[in-house]
Amino acid sequence: MTRQPSGDRWLFCKRSEERMQNIYTESCPLWDRGPSRYSEYPACTQTVLSDKITENTKEKGRREHMSFVGLTFFKDRIIGYGDTKGSCFIDGKLQEDKERGKIPKVFTTKDFIICTYGVNSFKVVGDKTGEIFIENWLEDNIGKVNYPEDLVKRLHEYLLKEENLLALNEQIHFFAGYIEMGQRVLVRASVNKMELSIKREYVTIPLFAYGGNDAYVQYFNKDTIQLMSDEEDIKKNIERAVKKFDRELPYNPVGGDIMVKTWRPQK
Repeated sequence: MTRQPSGDRWLFCKRSEERMQNIYTESCPLWDRGPSRYSEYPACTQTVLSDKITENTKEKGRREHMSFVGLTFFKDRIIGYGDTKGSCFIDGKLQEDKERGKIPKVFTTKDFIICTYGVNSFKVVGDKTGEIFIENWLEDNIGKVNYPEDLVKRLHEYLLKEENLLALNEQIHFFAGYIEMGQRVLVRASVNKMELSIKREYVTIPLFAYGGNDAYVQYFNKDTIQLMSDEEDIKKNIERAVKKFDRELPYNPVGGDIMVKTWRPQK
């Protein structure tokens, strides 16, 4: 196995660097006729968000380092997984957000599977002042699109339209997967209040991608086979990691029920 050095710690099987890859940003004429146009490889100016998330001691920066989610691609299905713990700052200290309850971070439709990590709430001001929870926004909007790229772009347009209090260094991250014309497609996307980054890759060999809290990413980097198993084993392996970091970390930002969902293409 080889590792691609990125902030998300994408891990690929041997020769994965040979896969086909498209990069789309807001400098391109996106979504004119749907994601199928991407196979045309439009010439664009790359304005992709930085893959490297700098560790930050401020509250806004530290919100990037919560959660653990990922996708594992097999020939016949895509498995998505994520924790459901919410965290918030109380008197400057990170604590579990018990009022918010369990937060789903993996979502499926008949067309695709998507998971999210990083910032999972933001405040809007003006006529619609209030706090927007990303899981609620996704549930309200996921049924309005056929492709995850369109969902992420829809969120970006919402952030541009609504005056929000996201910090410039705060990002909402996504992994998504689906089948297009017989090809398995992996999407990685990031959104903040000013920028949109979408990378779309064709999966030709078994592949998995995960991201979130650094401690968990480093832990699974050392034994990636734990995420290349079936649904039951993946859940048990993440639960084992949660118990480990409950003991070892001053505060464990990952926890709650471990959600595992399986997506299969419709025949």
